[in-house]
Amino acid sequence: MTEDRGQMAEDRREAIEDRGQMTEDRRQRADDSLRPGMAIVHVAVAIALWAEGATKEQHGMVLISEADVVVGTTLEERARVAERFECHPTWLNDDLPARRAKLAAFWLDRFPVTNAQYLAFVKATAHPQPGWWGKGFPAQYANHPVAGVSGKDAAAYAKWAGKRLPTAEEWEAAIGGGKPTLFAWGDEWPGPLKLPRLGRVFWELPATRPVGSGECGRAASGVEDFAGQVLEWVADVRPHHGVQFQLMKGASWFHEDPVSFRTASGWWAYEGWRAAFSGFRCALDGGLTPPDVKAEAFSSVPGLAGLGPRPAAAAEGGPQLTPAGGTSRQVTIRVPALGREAFALSAPETIIWNGQGALSWRDAPDMAWAKDRPSYEMRFKEFRLNAEFSAGEDRVDQLFTATNLTDKPATFRTSSCFNLQGHPMFYDLEQRRTWALGADGKWVPMRRLSRGGQCVRWITGADMRELGAGLRWALLAVVSRDGQAVIASARCDGRDFSLATNTLFTCLHTDSTVDVPPNGKATTRQRLYFLKGTLDGLLRRFREDFRQ
Repeated sequence: MTEDRGQMAEDRREAIEDRGQMTEDRRQRADDSLRPGMAIVHVAVAIALWAEGATKEQHGMVLISEADVVVGTTLEERARVAERFECHPTWLNDDLPARRAKLAAFWLDRFPVTNAQYLAFVKATAHPQPGWWGKGFPAQYANHPVAGVSGKDAAAYAKWAGKRLPTAEEWEAAIGGGKPTLFAWGDEWPGPLKLPRLGRVFWELPATRPVGSGECGRAASGVEDFAGQVLEWVADVRPHHGVQFQLMKGASWFHEDPVSFRTASGWWAYEGWRAAFSGFRCALDGGLTPPDVKAEAFSSVPGLAGLGPRPAAAAEGGPQLTPAGGTSRQVTIRVPALGREAFALSAPETIIWNGQGALSWRDAPDMAWAKDRPSYEMRFKEFRLNAEFSAGEDRVDQLFTATNLTDKPATFRTSSCFNLQGHPMFYDLEQRRTWALGADGKWVPMRRLSRGGQCVRWITGADMRELGAGLRWALLAVVSRDGQAVIASARCDGRDFSLATNTLFTCLHTDSTVDVPPNGKATTRQRLYFLKGTLDGLLRRFREDFRQ
């Protein structure tokens, strides 16, 4: 672990140099934007651009005037956006439904809460810090938006600061100004945005920028840095998946899809979910006086010097499996040839026996891992499950064998969660690099397939009819961010194949149902691929392995 942290620290140092984001010009722009004189200029510009909008700024908050605005999108608007940006209209279902909202005056932070501001909160309250900070974030990051916070974290900070989180309606009113355009600046893409071209990505070094650079969105109201910095938690919540979900607005440094940068775009997630691009800004009722919330002095924040040795060259080698043991069915997969980051496998996450749920993602089953190999036995009243995991040069197999303890025929279905969130080069929350194999043997972009229900970025299955009749497999693939590698999950045995993804975890589910004879056994195999190359190479390999 010490060696890994040292290597990650050096990667952080190199990434800063490579990206060139900490140039003196940008630092100077960020410093200038916080000077009182420059703040007055920005407010004056805002007033000129939106006479009905911001008329006052105090302690870093902009006053948004009382307004009657239209928020959200209609189904017709979503269809037009989907056609333009080549996705299915249901991918926009996390937008607010179109409606007119009468909003009282409110204050909104001009910038997202920064690392230095959040550090002051952490020191004052002993609240847990973002995981990527480690022993401390680089001093250059003090004036960057804080990242790696959950909805609960954001609400706790806002309460401590004497503020609150904005509603989604307030956020859209402040950013969009009530204008009927896709983006805060109009309908053109990318407009004035200066989006970075990132090669290697590290969760330990979010590619945020100093607030006030002018490159990450500036609304007519005077509010800034809502496009290309962090996803921003807002106050809207709803029950889903047995827990409370919370909405996020905006688009982060990790986002690439124009659809995500729309003022109306929304992202529902579990309120405790965190990522290296989740942040927030605060709001306050218009009749109150904004408090003077202090930031931690920059000099108290450690820099990068001395954080570890230079890493060795990229390693070679096939997948390495580490079972969690105990009553956990979690397996960690590391593939040295694809980097030090790990993939996670919940195997299985759910089990359906005779059409009824026998195991959910929350359950702690009756099970025991073998001592000498990655396998376990799981015990149920009507059946036994034996799981075996094996690794080859560039693949991992998981075999589930169900033993029917009854004298009646049964059906058996497992769904394993292949989670890519731990590996940023394969993580694909916008599904721009995720593909499904159709019945005709051609790749179909997942973003072209429909998403059902609410909270469409959480676990949602595809309508398999859209992949064609007579489908004999379930195959999902993700291309790496640099296009140099591909990973996949495949299943070919059984029937009733299905595909599902959770975009915010980028987890892949490829499932099928198998028939189990009375007092007999049946085995289903799922193969995970870790390949250098392209989708074409994966398809050739899949056909060879499964004789398709």
